[in-house]
Amino acid sequence: MTTTTSATDGLNWNTSKQSTTKTSDKADVSTSGTASDTSVAIKGLGNNFNTFLKLLTTQMQNQDPTKPMDTNEMTQQLVQFAGIEQSIGTNSRLDKLLAMQQSATASSNLSYLGKTVSFEGTGFTLNKDTVETPLSYSLDTAAKTVNVKILDSTGKLIRTLPGDATTGKHQVTWDYKDNDGQFVQPGAYKLSVAAIAEDPKTVIVAKTSVFGRVDGVGSQNGETTLSVDGKDMPLSDITAVF
Repeated sequence: MTTTTSATDGLNWNTSKQSTTKTSDKADVSTSGTASDTSVAIKGLGNNFNTFLKLLTTQMQNQDPTKPMDTNEMTQQLVQFAGIEQSIGTNSRLDKLLAMQQSATASSNLSYLGKTVSFEGTGFTLNKDTVETPLSYSLDTAAKTVNVKILDSTGKLIRTLPGDATTGKHQVTWDYKDNDGQFVQPGAYKLSVAAIAEDPKTVIVAKTSVFGRVDGVGSQNGETTLSVDGKDMPLSDITAVF
């Protein structure tokens, strides 16, 4: 985590953490189509059962008294209808439980709105009310040296920071200043980490993690999605919430 600093050149970096009350019209509650499918099945079963009773009644009325119809077959058909009805009833109750669970999950997910979250990537956005920059990187193999660079949206180098070359995860502490000691403007930036190995032939890949603010909550294919600085990503991609 970075230490919060105050701007002296007109930039309004806040010095205390603020609660964000912004909401988004992207927040929604995802519902399944199984409830409507069950309703259609119940209606279809009722129509089929009524047709079956009409046919059965007509058959009994017109049967040969000397060769009455087999009651075992009739009983089996009635049992089949009863079994189908029980299955549909079970599905109906499961649909209700699923809808309740989805509603509870959606309500819980709304708590992400306005929160700062961390995720694997390189791009991040600074806002006027940003009070912390949870930037980090991890190394699977120890390096000789590590250079951490902050770039702007055009790829221009803004700040070079020393990095930890040991194996594991490391935090990047940035005070919002460029290499000239001036506070940067709010906007889009990029984190770049170059790890140089002892052996020039060895390539070490550093995995970087950046941050963003949640401005919307939704669902896609049954999975919760968060809109982070206007970009949708699965909830499973989030590594930390601040």
